[in-house]
Amino acid sequence: MVLLLLLPLWTLAQSKKDLEKKRDGLDKQIKTTEALISQARKEQRLTQEQLQLLEAQIGQRNELIATMHGELSKVEEQIRDDEAVIRSLERDMVELKERYARMVQFAYRNRNAYDRLSYLFAAESFTQAFRRSRYLNQIADHRTDQARLILETQTSLTTKVAALKGQKQQKAELLGAELNEKKKLTADKSEQQSALAGLKKEEGRLKEQMRKQEKQRIDLAERIKRIIEDEIRGSKPKDKNSSVKTTYTLTPEAKLIGADFEKNRGKLPWPVEKGVICSGFGKQPHPVLKGIIIENNGIDVCTEKGAAVRAIFKGEVSSIIVIPGAGKAVVVNHGVYRTVYSNLREANVNKGDKLETKGSIGTVLTEDGRSVAHIEIWKITSEGLVKVDPAPWLFK
Repeated sequence: MVLLLLLPLWTLAQSKKDLEKKRDGLDKQIKTTEALISQARKEQRLTQEQLQLLEAQIGQRNELIATMHGELSKVEEQIRDDEAVIRSLERDMVELKERYARMVQFAYRNRNAYDRLSYLFAAESFTQAFRRSRYLNQIADHRTDQARLILETQTSLTTKVAALKGQKQQKAELLGAELNEKKKLTADKSEQQSALAGLKKEEGRLKEQMRKQEKQRIDLAERIKRIIEDEIRGSKPKDKNSSVKTTYTLTPEAKLIGADFEKNRGKLPWPVEKGVICSGFGKQPHPVLKGIIIENNGIDVCTEKGAAVRAIFKGEVSSIIVIPGAGKAVVVNHGVYRTVYSNLREANVNKGDKLETKGSIGTVLTEDGRSVAHIEIWKITSEGLVKVDPAPWLFK
């Protein structure tokens, strides 16, 4: 019975470990975000990225609280299960002691050799005497086994009671930590509202910044398209008389790299060692300006000042682009995929360089207190070039 009761605890412990691992990961994310927010405060200038970092931190904090709540539920479930096991063990102890008492009484009645011999000689036949002798031996062995079972059950009971005390202590600590995170969440939301109110007063500057970024986005996208299209044209077989549409030709090595790139979806390292996604992929409302939709061809990763930017996968540098007023961008070839790293102050690679995963590309550009690494993923398909959201490709 005890074994059957303990069986579900293994799966419970497994899921509890997953929640603990997730909580540790969220703790690290929040510490990174807090460090970046603290760095932004030192710049003495409120930025759009600072507001986005606060929004990211609120999201992380909410997820952490939900994870803690889930962990708390698991602990409570484990407490209930352990209490059930303890009740079962206590019932077993009562029953075992009662049985042992009856055997002790029997042993007392047959405590000397004379009583044992009288019991054996009172048998009506030799066969019955043999059976009585064997029965007495079995009773003695069983008494020894029962004593051992009582000790083992008592040990199990003591262990379970100690474990239960530990779980109740863990529950109390989790409740305290959850309450603390809720207080921090309230403070984060208050700071977010304050930052939003402050940024709304700088509407003119934000609109100018948005126009500049939009122009840079369009310019970068056009140049990336031209670079990839030139590569495609360069890879096609030269047949002036043929009117048949040709496709992008990949070398065996490029096919292998492209396939490996796809296999590693969700496992690729981040383009910076420490960072938080402060602007996601695609169309989204402006974080401050009402009624304005912005479009992001990739993701923006807020990071530390002077942070090193690295390749998220092995490949070959196919181009280096200089963007007026926005530093440099590096395009890396991964077969049918291209990764683009922009908003770089310096690029420490050259066209044609072979890069390994996490290979250094350059350093992030810091402008107006903003240190943001921008990354894009482009895929070459039969229908044309497709922009891909980089976030699901990165390791969580």
